[in-house]
Amino acid sequence: MAGEYATESEADDHDGVRAILTTIESQTRQTLELLRTLIGLVVPMVDDRDGPPLEDLIATLVAQNRDLLTISRRIQADVRVIGDRLTDGVGRQRNPHPEETSAIR
Repeated sequence: MAGEYATESEADDHDGVRAILTTIESQTRQTLELLRTLIGLVVPMVDDRDGPPLEDLIATLVAQNRDLLTISRRIQADVRVIGDRLTDGVGRQRNPHPEETSAIR
């Protein structure tokens, strides 16, 4: 796995981000289970209410949570691309003409 990253610390950083996203996903599942249980307890009590059904509101919240996870994954990918481009740019600044140095050898 470390072969696809320029340094071991970058691989560790990416692993750390993945671990955080995995934790968020796990906590989201637990929260959804708690919400399902709560809905099961509350819905029979609240039959005379105005507005959208509680299930629709919860579904909207779940969709928003899913969108946030998707956005965080996209941000992670964008940060990775930016980091790769920055490290490529730093490498070129240090050695602006790599073909000249290989011809000297």
